[in-house]
Amino acid sequence: MTHAVVVCADQSPAGLQALRWATSEAERHRLPLTVVTEPQRTRRSRNSAFAGALAAARAAVPGLPVIGGASGDSPGALLRRLSIGATALVVPATLPELEVIVADAYCPVVTVPARDPSPDAVHGPVLLGAAPWTPSNVIELAFQAASDRGTKVLAVRAWSEPPLDLGRPRADPIAAWDGAEQRVRRELDHALSAWTIIHPDAPIDAMVVQDRPTELFQALSHRAQLLVLGRSTRGALVAGITGSPANALLRTSACPVMVVPTAAALQARPPWLPTRERVWALIGP
Repeated sequence: MTHAVVVCADQSPAGLQALRWATSEAERHRLPLTVVTEPQRTRRSRNSAFAGALAAARAAVPGLPVIGGASGDSPGALLRRLSIGATALVVPATLPELEVIVADAYCPVVTVPARDPSPDAVHGPVLLGAAPWTPSNVIELAFQAASDRGTKVLAVRAWSEPPLDLGRPRADPIAAWDGAEQRVRRELDHALSAWTIIHPDAPIDAMVVQDRPTELFQALSHRAQLLVLGRSTRGALVAGITGSPANALLRTSACPVMVVPTAAALQARPPWLPTRERVWALIGP
């Protein structure tokens, strides 16, 4: 198994942003960078695309080991296979097969938008979507990302209760609403408590909001460095039919979105084996 940051890069604005993000992540964790380019019609155009990505990565981080190669596979099939041995898979938010790749990958997937981050986002927090079913490995990665970046975690729990008629306030419904909010806040504090001890260098802010999660995270993403979400366990088809906040945010978030598989999915990775169609070569500095 080879640990690397894998990036699917092209010459689009989102592709270049994905390459920059992946290069920074590889440097941060002292890992090689594996570059996958969009399929090209000829070997010359494929080599040209990879050379451009290689030059951009080396310009950003001189001496960074860059791994690359050729494959006849579609990007989705190739990226899924590479995710078996990857630390993270980084893709542009404009990639056509985005939702399928996120649903099938064996490692965390980061989708990167085309736009440059706003000045407020450069030093912004790491957003954590903390639903009641968010597993601990997702929370751990959010705290680790914040620690790596020297910033705080903003953990957000969106919840919903039947709306109150503020024109006819009554004590019982208002008390029930307040009680539900306090219960949700206690649950969130309990889920985060251990990680505040493990990562004392990553301050934590907790936000409990009665709102729709997709719209809420879209607004907050304009001031964040990264949004961390757990992957739906319902599978790509069902999640696509019934709707998932993670899927809805992949293409609309203003900041990169990291979608993390469950710990069970990460442990179920098959053995990584090279294939005849894909020969990867380490290209030194």
